[in-house]
Amino acid sequence: MNDSRKKSRTNSRLHQLALLTRLAVPIVMSRVGLYAMEIVDTLIIGQVGAAALAGVGTGGALFWFVTVTVSAVVLPLDAMFSRKLGAGHTKDAHNLLLHGLIIGMALSAFGVGILWVTSHFLPEIGIGAEMLDPAKAFLQTILLSFPLVITINIMNSFWQARKRPIAMAVIIVAANFVNYFANIALVLGHYGFEPLGARGAALATLIARIFMVLAILAYSNWSYGGQLIKTFRLAWSPHLETFRHILKLGMPSAAQAAAEVGAFSLSTIVITRLGAQATAAHQVLLRIASFTFMFPLGISQATSVMVGHRLGEGDVHGARRAGWSGIYLGAGIMAISSIAMLLFPEIIYGSFTTDPGVFNLGVSCLLYMGIFQIFDGIQVAATGALRGFGNTSASMQANLLGYYLLGLPIGLWLCFARGMNILGLWIGLATGLIAVAIWLIIVWFQLTRRTPSASIAPQIS
Repeated sequence: MNDSRKKSRTNSRLHQLALLTRLAVPIVMSRVGLYAMEIVDTLIIGQVGAAALAGVGTGGALFWFVTVTVSAVVLPLDAMFSRKLGAGHTKDAHNLLLHGLIIGMALSAFGVGILWVTSHFLPEIGIGAEMLDPAKAFLQTILLSFPLVITINIMNSFWQARKRPIAMAVIIVAANFVNYFANIALVLGHYGFEPLGARGAALATLIARIFMVLAILAYSNWSYGGQLIKTFRLAWSPHLETFRHILKLGMPSAAQAAAEVGAFSLSTIVITRLGAQATAAHQVLLRIASFTFMFPLGISQATSVMVGHRLGEGDVHGARRAGWSGIYLGAGIMAISSIAMLLFPEIIYGSFTTDPGVFNLGVSCLLYMGIFQIFDGIQVAATGALRGFGNTSASMQANLLGYYLLGLPIGLWLCFARGMNILGLWIGLATGLIAVAIWLIIVWFQLTRRTPSASIAPQIS
């Protein structure tokens, strides 16, 4: 009876929500902190001019399209770590981390190569002459941080699965100070440095990411009592099947990321045809949307970890409750963002630019962005819950169909055929995102409502 009551309390909605919130808060801080660097870059480069802002935004969009797509191959590691740790297999989790880092470095070489080649073909993909130089300078410098980004993501996933995300949040907050002062020095030429504009913004971010990797390694070594190398050397046991399992779960995640990020990156390339002002206005909107997205993204990662831990413990019912808790929390946090955008669009958008042309183009779009915020929270939280169950294909299918059969065609038609400029494009993107959220919540409901526990186990082994 006592065990039954204890399990009932553990699986209660409020208890699951409290546990998830406790884990999610520092993870959200980490995600927001990582993206705050992009916000700082935008705010400071915006002081240089619209062409520099558009160029950095375009180069950044290309960088993140390739980075997010390629690094998504190792995204399922958060749930995989959690299942190993939940089952008490710590040594296996260490071995899994090493396999993930090896895959990550191989992916980095591939990603850097793609970005370097892309940087030489910017005019061919539609980048206008006025933003070409800053876009190329930014991209050719920021691509050096590719392996750093993947290392940070993998180590973040590991420590989140260990339920010790606070240290990562502290490191990322410290890195933001490094990034800010480096931007002031290298972009604007303060403290006796030469102003480097777009290249300076990329160098500042590169320096901050080097700091993060060194700090994470130092913390990891301290956590293992100075025996980090010895601990992982003893755990290392290379298995081709482990590499295959990571890739089997990771490839659909990469396709999903390519579909989602690709839709917004493609919209950026298309918008460049409308000139620097429209591109700059679009970049500010992307920065705002991406910043608010960091909150449910952190919740999504926490949800994946919680679901993975429950499944590792053999508690499928608790895993379902953890997934629903994440979806509720993701929708709730984005409801706050939605209200802010609907009530204070001028204040929010005006914080990023003083250019009247850029402001007038972008501020009206913020109202439509406010409408889809809740759906954004639902879709990313549901993606994390499904990933915890080992299902990475549903999100891939939803994003491919939602954006490319619905969202982008509508947006491009409204933007160009109907003459609605970037407003039409954002209406289309919002439509696609809403469709993705509805698709994923239906998949999650069917999984948790109709699938017997016994049939779930093989999916997560």
